[in-house]
Amino acid sequence: MYGALKGRMPAKLVAFLKIRDHRSDDTVCLVIGIQMLAPVNAGYLSVNHGLVRVQRRDDAHGFTIVDIRTILGLAYLIQQENRQ
Repeated sequence: MYGALKGRMPAKLVAFLKIRDHRSDDTVCLVIGIQMLAPVNAGYLSVNHGLVRVQRRDDAHGFTIVDIRTILGLAYLIQQENRQ
């Protein structure tokens, strides 16, 4: 699933957030805001440059908050035309 991404979902980092619960024992939770992306061509490598192409998802309005520990790795993305 998702070709070279091996089932991992690509996303764009929007913000880092640190949430502290002062009501209990000052528990700290690290979360991030992400905008979900969709792989182009089922996530297979492009024959032109050997990279996976992604684009903004149509249903990705704003961003989603997730626990920072769910991030498996980082990638550099270069923006092109047509939301890609």
